[in-house]
Amino acid sequence: MWYRSSYICHMLKSLVLLPLFLLFQTLLFAQWQPKNVLTNSTLSSVDFLTEELGYVVGNNKVFKTENGGDNWEISFTGSDLVFLEEVLAIDENKIVAIGKDFGTNQTVMIRSTNGGSTWATVNIFNTSFLKSMCFVTPNIGYCSGGEGVILKSTNGGNTWQSQNSGTVTNLESIYFVNELVGIAVGGTPTSAIILKTTDGGSHWNQIPAPDNQNLQSVYFTNPHTAYIVGWNGGILKSENAGDTWVSQNSVSMSGNLDVIFTDENTGYIVGGSINQSLIQKTTNAGALWQDVSPAVNEGLTSISFPSFDTGYAVGSNGTVVKTVSGGVSGVSDPAFSDHVLVFPNPVSEKLWVQSNDNMPVQSVRLYDTEGRLIEEMHPDALRAELDFTHLQPNVYFLEVHLENSKSVVKVVRK
Repeated sequence: MWYRSSYICHMLKSLVLLPLFLLFQTLLFAQWQPKNVLTNSTLSSVDFLTEELGYVVGNNKVFKTENGGDNWEISFTGSDLVFLEEVLAIDENKIVAIGKDFGTNQTVMIRSTNGGSTWATVNIFNTSFLKSMCFVTPNIGYCSGGEGVILKSTNGGNTWQSQNSGTVTNLESIYFVNELVGIAVGGTPTSAIILKTTDGGSHWNQIPAPDNQNLQSVYFTNPHTAYIVGWNGGILKSENAGDTWVSQNSVSMSGNLDVIFTDENTGYIVGGSINQSLIQKTTNAGALWQDVSPAVNEGLTSISFPSFDTGYAVGSNGTVVKTVSGGVSGVSDPAFSDHVLVFPNPVSEKLWVQSNDNMPVQSVRLYDTEGRLIEEMHPDALRAELDFTHLQPNVYFLEVHLENSKSVVKVVRK
């Protein structure tokens, strides 16, 4: 449905860093398991209703699994020039997929009322490329897409009515927090657009955006708090139901980004280039983001978490990856990312930060769980030392910058 959308550490026993890093890197990567969908097409969307039942779309096909991605069947195949952009499981029976037929230059929407066994075309009579949809109830749903199109359904997607968005700018993502309040976002490569309605879409007002970037995805964690991610990895946050937005720390990502939260503090962003998968995770409401990317060389486009720890991400070349641990390793000593090793963890006195890229550590910043900067240093060396003796026992976040990378790791002061 539309709204579904720790390290426990021990002392490091050895300072033989490279073998340890390779061992723990392998364990970390194992937290995302590939699931074969038997297609080389780019998968543009994933939606799991439960941990076992889910759907993905790629080019002109809808795929379905009933056993957590272990096996897939083709649920729908369209003509060769049909491109399906998003799929949404409203409930176990109602499934909707949207996109465009580039052969006829017409909007495409298909709908199943029997769990994907059969599909019917919904006549939209539009030329827009539909990009995003959400259902706030089993009957009330919204779509957005190219040329500023916004559509509304009040009968479970059987019929749709156009709304006046007031723009012809592409709208990449739409999200309703209740039957009245919704946000639609999009833009161009050099401009952003944010629209808000408080009357179920009868009227839409443009909200100023803090910077100019093509906005890709919007998500509410509660009736007041919402997040938007942009093409260049920029993050916007609102704490007043989308009336105003402020920029958060960028996650240094690019591509067709998608954002989702599993509770008010825990969220994920996916993206990456055609040959690089990127997944960032926050556990403190976006104050800091940690790299929890899988070891696959394919860009990611969409993510779905049917439960707190079980999630799926999809992307180019038929890529599907699954986690049952929130994307992080249960092995936590030492703490590390692709680029740095941090030990011992938990720490009582001295903490070491080791570069694994043979590049100097340029800067180290230590934050508390509220995102407040506690300490900052610029060692310009392969290894840096931090003193934790003056800090209270708690969880902290260490942001480490090398020349070409940024890593965030969780550190426990015991």
